[in-house]
Amino acid sequence: MAAMLGAASVWLSMSGAQAPGGAGQASKPIGQVASPSVDAAATPSAKPPHPFPDLRRSREGLEIAQDPFSSGHPEERRWLDQHGFPNGAQWTRYQRASDAELDQAARAGDTVAATMRDALRLGADPTAESRLLAAGAEGDLFALSLLSSWKAGAHAAGIPEAYAISRVAEMRGDLTTALHREMMLGGRLTSEQRLLAEAEALHLNLHLNALYRQKHGVDPPPVEMRPYQVDPDDTQR
Repeated sequence: MAAMLGAASVWLSMSGAQAPGGAGQASKPIGQVASPSVDAAATPSAKPPHPFPDLRRSREGLEIAQDPFSSGHPEERRWLDQHGFPNGAQWTRYQRASDAELDQAARAGDTVAATMRDALRLGADPTAESRLLAAGAEGDLFALSLLSSWKAGAHAAGIPEAYAISRVAEMRGDLTTALHREMMLGGRLTSEQRLLAEAEALHLNLHLNALYRQKHGVDPPPVEMRPYQVDPDDTQR
């Protein structure tokens, strides 16, 4: 389970997660998470060809055993597709893709490629964080997962922000974030830090809802909880 739930964190850690361009940027104090805007997710009207046109964009027809994010629940695979998580083929290909290839795929309309591109640009591109948050407002919980992982690893001061963003993903349906949050954070929060992070999570969640209303003119759809299949071995420990 740890390997499955920590896949995004491992990838960010191995890739540097502040690329391209060098060292990471110190995180802002809690309460100052970058505010996404409607323009943050805008894409050009003329789409280039996808650099990987034969790559599957959903989990339909793919083996569950090759999915790094699924617990095996039949409905979870649909949920993962709808909430921005790459399938096994995308995950494998995009980890090896260049920044230019990810950018071209993103401009071709591939939201998974856009999320992974922006995660790699955190710390170098000042707008990458806003784009990930804007994607989160649209229901892309993989984007929030990558942003939270990066905050946790970029600087010790980012741990409260990482906690807050992780809690927002949980509020928006990904209950599995609670299973690996402490492992991801790599450090414990004080009682005061935890209270401030909880308050920031509530504020950010409302802000993402407001962003959705601003863009679409309606309330966000109801939260759909992630279906999850418990490993029988875990219940026996």
